[in-house]
Amino acid sequence: MARSLKSEAEFFLHQGLQLSQAGAYEEASISFERALQLYPSWHETCYFKGIALYELQRYTDAAACFQQALDLKPNYPEALNSHGMALFSLGSYEAAIASYDKAIKLRPDFHQAWYNRGNALDKSNCHEAALNNFDQALKLEPEYSRSWYNRAIILYKQGKYEAAIASYDKAIEFRPHYSNAWYNRANILNRLKRYAEALQSYDRVLTIKSDWYAAYYNHGNVLHKLKRHEEAVASYDNALQIKPTLYEAWYNRGNALDALGQYDDAIASYREALALKPNLREGWYNWGSTLHKAGRYEAAIASYDRAIALDAKFARAWHSRGVAFRKLGRYAEAITSYDKAVQHNPNLYESWYGRGVTLGHLGRNEAAVSSYDRALAINPSFYPAWYSRGVALSHIGDYETAITSYDRALEIRPNFPPALRRRNLALDPNSLSMLAPDLDSDDDFNEPVLAEDMIEESLNS
Repeated sequence: MARSLKSEAEFFLHQGLQLSQAGAYEEASISFERALQLYPSWHETCYFKGIALYELQRYTDAAACFQQALDLKPNYPEALNSHGMALFSLGSYEAAIASYDKAIKLRPDFHQAWYNRGNALDKSNCHEAALNNFDQALKLEPEYSRSWYNRAIILYKQGKYEAAIASYDKAIEFRPHYSNAWYNRANILNRLKRYAEALQSYDRVLTIKSDWYAAYYNHGNVLHKLKRHEEAVASYDNALQIKPTLYEAWYNRGNALDALGQYDDAIASYREALALKPNLREGWYNWGSTLHKAGRYEAAIASYDRAIALDAKFARAWHSRGVAFRKLGRYAEAITSYDKAVQHNPNLYESWYGRGVTLGHLGRNEAAVSSYDRALAINPSFYPAWYSRGVALSHIGDYETAITSYDRALEIRPNFPPALRRRNLALDPNSLSMLAPDLDSDDDFNEPVLAEDMIEESLNS
């Protein structure tokens, strides 16, 4: 009878192992349980059942099974390691480390336990200790790509980017199709502004895993930075085909289309981004900037207002709003906007400059000179402010100081015909009445600047 029970238990044990091998973990756990009902003292069956439950992400039940195995056989390093893994998955990092410690004490060459201990230390924010554990795992098993991979993540957290890349390279050496390693490597290269190398790594990721939307998204970001805007749009399109709700891709796609001068398409892209994330202030601002470039100033102001409603201290939006009002000849409103811009960002020299230009339009030349002085105190090499300062001083009748301002503009930009012409005329003030008025000479310097692209996807852990 005993032999019959044992044979039946062995049948269920072997059945469970076969089912586990086939990935049928739910059925496997049932077979292991039936074996244990017949022979509760089989520590290995408890262990195998725990593995099946772990694969099913039933970590509490798995931990209980591993503990049952350890109650039957305390000196069981494999069960101690797996028990630690279940505890780790439950967020009990200190208990997991204690379990790994016992496993390592029994088997000092147990590289998986060293590796898992490193992961638990990382989660406990003990990064240097985690790094030492990964190094120990690699001494025991130099070709264990996961140790190289997680080691790279720690190095990245420590700001050791070159060392992190080298560690990802080792992970890839032993596992050439390790898509996560290629992806994280690309992200670091992107951060280091080594865009050509980053692009190659993203390309490799997408060769391995062609449905990874984040890789297409970051691939697009790099192409955009390289000013390969049409290719960037194609990459964003690929990302959005996989994940249509990725508002960051819609937003950055809009930026790339804006760079191509395809303003209607850019606006359509910003509209999609804002439908998904209505409180994206940069989206409203860039929509306004694109409308602005298309000469649609009233509509641009409405978009800037939406951005400002989300962030009243958004200095760049106040600045661009001021430019749009000036373009419409609504100078008082333009000055109010510039005042708000410099209130929230006193170092925004473009706003001090634009404010000066607007004051000049109103004939308030002394106030304009003061505004130009503020701009030049922040950025002494901003030659348009030196030029416009000279114009305002000429209107006041201070030709000598005006000539000095024109000279400064020409020192910075020798090939600047308006400054040279104005300087020569200031030498003969009587001829100034023959000079046609300036035609918005500041246009090139008051075009709205797009807000930054959305940040890249973070590293995969």
